[in-house]
Formats: sequence, C-alpha cells, structure tokens
Amino acid sequence: MIRLRLTGHLQRHYIRPRGKIKVRGKARLSRPQRKSAVVVLVGMSLLGACATGPRLEPVAAPSPPGVTLTEAGVRLTVLPNTWSGYPGDLSRYFTPMEVTIENARDDELQIRYEDFVALDDGKHQYRAVPPAEVARAMSGARGPSEPTTGFPPILLAGPWHRHWPRYWHSSYGPYGPWGYWDPYYSPYAWPRPAAQEVLTLGLREGPLLPGASVQGFIFFQQATARGNILSVSWTPRLSNGALLPPLSSQFRIIR
Repeated sequence: MIRLRLTGHLQRHYIRPRGKIKVRGKARLSRPQRKSAVVVLVGMSLLGACATGPRLEPVAAPSPPGVTLTEAGVRLTVLPNTWSGYPGDLSRYFTPMEVTIENARDDELQIRYEDFVALDDGKHQYRAVPPAEVARAMSGARGPSEPTTGFPPILLAGPWHRHWPRYWHSSYGPYGPWGYWDPYYSPYAWPRPAAQEVLTLGLREGPLLPGASVQGFIFFQQATARGNILSVSWTPRLSNGALLPPLSSQFRIIR
C-alpha cells in the first residue's frame, strides 16, 4: 500500500472554513436621523396642504358643490374646486372653474373666453386666460417679449428663491427689462414639465350647435387673491354676434 503524506508546501493550499456565515442586519436610524426624517415628512405634508390654494363656496344656502343657471334656453353649470390635474398647485396662481354649457335653443352659440368675467367685492375685475397662455406660464416658458438676439437664455436651477425666474438673459433680469414683475415667472427655480392637462381639459372656443353641450375649465387670473366674494358671469353670444342675458353666480372665497 502506498501512503501519501501531506507536506508543508501542500498544506498552504488548504482553505480553512470560516465558521458560520453572518448575515448583515438591517441598518437602523439613530435618534437624530429619525427626528430629521419626521421633520421632512411633516414639512412635505404641510407643503402639500398649502399647495391647494383658496377655495370657493357658493353663497346660496344650502351650499351645493356648484351652481346651475338657466336663461333663454341656455344652461350653465359652474363647479369650483374640481381641478385635479397637473399642475396640482394651479389654484395658487390661477382660478380654475369647471363649466358645462348646454344649448337648448334652435340656433347655435359662440363660445369665447372674453365673454367670461369675474369680479370681486372690491371691484377688481379678472379676465379668463386662454389655456395655452396658462400652460405656457405654468411650464415656465420664456416671456413673449424676451429678446431673441445676443446670448441665449440660460435655465437656472436651485431653490434659492421661489420667485426667481427660471430663465436668465443678459438684458433680462428678475424684474424684466422694463422694471416690473414678469407675468411668466414660475413658483419654482427648476424647470417643470409641460402643463399638457391644462390644454386638454380647458374649455374649447367655437360654435356650440343647437342641442349640444360642452364641458371644460375656465382659467381666470388670480381671482381669489383679494376680496371675500367673487361674482362669475358669462354672457352668451349667438353666432351672429347678438348677446343674450348674462348668467351670473356668486362664490365666497375661503382662505
């Protein structure tokens, strides 16, 4: 029988078992880290609650969700506080109101934004802004009067000031080249996605055929910033330009 003897130079290739395999436990946050996480969550909740902006309630009692008005064969339903699309904080900068128009007449109506108007109890008047203008303002597009020559505009990033414009030009400062506040500023310092839902959910201008109805959002200027009562009215217009009696309703501004 031949016996093999392990020599010293062969034993060097022998790997000893390391014992039990240890599994790394879950990382635990320290007490200061847990406090910081709670503060962040509470802050995010408060910001989400504040982003909704003021609310509108019909003055008529009992207070229904909206108001329905009928005059001369035209039916108008106004529903505030129903905007749930993007951007979610739209009501902080505009006043969206969902409207439904039904034409029970024998002739067609002409839907135009300029026939909608809002007036608060301080006699401040607000116009209906076209959805394309609202989407451009909320998406942070360049101002319409920004110079096209010289250095190209640069998008700024950083939350150092929430009223700082998101674009900069050599001849365009934070208050615009004319010294007043630019209407197309964004509430954030970084670029935001395009507000496509403003375009798709906005009320469409154009003819409304007899027996037809149309639904969409009207976006007023920041109509809830001042005053306590807001009157919203629409003057129906026939296709030949003749005006029908206006339809008006009042809402209480809740801040």
